[in-house]
Amino acid sequence: MTRVFCFGGAHIDRTARCKAAFVPGASNPVAVETTLGGAALNTAFNLKRLGHEVHLVSAVGDDSEGVEVAGALSALELSCEGLIRRRGQASANYTAILEKTGDLVAGLADMAIYDGVTSAELLKAAGGIGASPPLTGDFAFLDANLSAAALEDLTSLYSSQGLVLAAAAISPAKAGRLSSVLKNMSFLFCNQAELAALRDVPVADEAALRRAGGNLSREEDISILMTRGANGLLHFGHGEITDYPAQSAKVVDVNGAGDAFAAGTLHALMLGAHMPDAIAFGQAAACLTLETKGSTASGLTAALVSERLSR
Repeated sequence: MTRVFCFGGAHIDRTARCKAAFVPGASNPVAVETTLGGAALNTAFNLKRLGHEVHLVSAVGDDSEGVEVAGALSALELSCEGLIRRRGQASANYTAILEKTGDLVAGLADMAIYDGVTSAELLKAAGGIGASPPLTGDFAFLDANLSAAALEDLTSLYSSQGLVLAAAAISPAKAGRLSSVLKNMSFLFCNQAELAALRDVPVADEAALRRAGGNLSREEDISILMTRGANGLLHFGHGEITDYPAQSAKVVDVNGAGDAFAAGTLHALMLGAHMPDAIAFGQAAACLTLETKGSTASGLTAALVSERLSR
């Protein structure tokens, strides 16, 4: 299996699920659950479950949540060797407010620690992992929790060394951090709002989004996979725009579904699948995650995803 280095978020996720329909501007009774999250971590976990050798590189503070993240990584059989511990800083955390149905009302992200992590720290952490450092033919997955400067340095170096690079846009607020590094990337995973922010077009204008995605894909020579929730997704690549309908799922929790899609799609591509089959595999992995509480499906395996596809 292909070796993958995942750079970016690894932190505590809190999910507050409303017990009734969410009412803006009012106190809403909720049930709160705490899990491990972060796009890089979720993707790393999913890729490991799918059989790959995975190395996570992230940062935590010197607080109880940092200790909790490190302990949870060990429980998930993910190495802590690439975990940067920063003194005097609080660990990142994310709070998702969900409708009773599981749909996202709002996401609240305290990710300040990642903004200060330098490329030198990240490269040192990656190089200090027990296995050899990233090499030609390896994959690197980076999320936009990292600063634009760190992303620029990492992608410039690794693309020149022959790694295959993929990125997750994370949020409309952070998508712009990727604008100068897409030239180094092979794959971009984003949603409608993130692509709209990246290209400064109205998110509600479907035609403008299609033009923006097509133009960006051609300009940067990159495959863009833009998810649209229940409306499926669009793939921009090789001068074409392809629509893929959503696979059916009984939604329990939307947290982490995009990360599962990215991991499943990349897994299939690493095994030599063509893009349509890789996307179908990624969608099936996402559906299994949508039907699970928390940001990852703990029982995820390649066989389970394949079984889901055969229904």
